[in-house]
Amino acid sequence: MTFVGQKSWRALTCLPRFGAENRDRLEDLLFAAGCQGLWDHILDNYADTEGPEVAADDAVCAKNSRKSPPAPLTAYFPETDMSVLAELALRLAALDLISGPPQIEDVENEDWLESWRRNFKITELTAKTLVVPSWQELPAAETRLGLRIYPGQGFGTGTHETTRLAADFLEKELANVKEPATVLDVGTGSGILAILAVKRGAAQVLALDIDEDALSNARENCAHNQAVAQVTLSSLPVAEVDEVFHIVVANIIAPVLRQLAPALPALVAAGGCLILSGMLREQLSEVIKIYSALGFVVKETSTAGAWAACVMR
Repeated sequence: MTFVGQKSWRALTCLPRFGAENRDRLEDLLFAAGCQGLWDHILDNYADTEGPEVAADDAVCAKNSRKSPPAPLTAYFPETDMSVLAELALRLAALDLISGPPQIEDVENEDWLESWRRNFKITELTAKTLVVPSWQELPAAETRLGLRIYPGQGFGTGTHETTRLAADFLEKELANVKEPATVLDVGTGSGILAILAVKRGAAQVLALDIDEDALSNARENCAHNQAVAQVTLSSLPVAEVDEVFHIVVANIIAPVLRQLAPALPALVAAGGCLILSGMLREQLSEVIKIYSALGFVVKETSTAGAWAACVMR
């Protein structure tokens, strides 16, 4: 998944009603309306702290939101008409998902990125792997794998459930491959899954993205992790890929997973697997049905918050 390059954004900041279900529904509606990034202001309290125990992680947000009043939530929209956001604000209020009127303002791209980088901390990606800001060092006593990531405009810093779900499945599947694995990462964003694949033993990874800004970010992150030789970054359309891979991972929204369905099966090697993430819980059954009709069988599913992922063979 990627954040499309923008010079500026429109930011809608609201105060969610208390309760995890209300928050999940609010986030779903914001993403459905075209939101391309969320910032939970509970993380503002952690700006000057260190260590994975206070990482900028959705699990931390969820844990704290159940114990204290909700913090404001900011949703970022690219090139969205102000009247559309005003109508969205009225809808959220009518559904009783927010308290008080939201604030809508223009935000310069560099200001938003700098805020994100300033609050980006060591984050748990999986039980065995941490995401580390490229300018920070892991504690000396830390034994888990650290992926060094610079948060640019490529989606995937370990803070979103879809990335963590895909990463968890990717680690498990790589452990089961008996030969040097090849991996296709569709919608690589920051390159985090491609880098994880290399660090967990993949011999070669082809990482695709349609956004040049994301590819540039991924290229930088590969360099931070000494993975340049193993990762090929490309804007090649999926339909034009002529190789097969032990593992194909696609962390993209459900509509794109549906569009890619005709092309992906031919890219999975015999005995290989397909990891699909980026869909909402209620979209999982539909996506599984589409890929099952193409000959895949579900091996495992997993959910986190409002999101879902699956492994198919």
